[in-house]
Amino acid sequence: MMADADRVEFGKRLAKLVADKHWTEAQFAREASKRYRGPHDFRRCDISLYMRGIQFPKPARLKAICETLGVEQKVLGTEVHVS
Repeated sequence: MMADADRVEFGKRLAKLVADKHWTEAQFAREASKRYRGPHDFRRCDISLYMRGIQFPKPARLKAICETLGVEQKVLGTEVHVS
């Protein structure tokens, strides 16, 4: 299980990377949904929960997030928490 501080740090890194691309949470959710193969698309509120450190994405969602941002998981500080 991921510690609260780790989720918050992940959220800060995610928010910075999204801001660097000049995307809103809604724009990022749409872009990430294009790379996600799950049953439900990303929603703006999902991204908000991740950025605020309230939730952490499941592995398939994390993969889509990383692909969308063009980064490896280690950039978001998740390599210890997700295999």
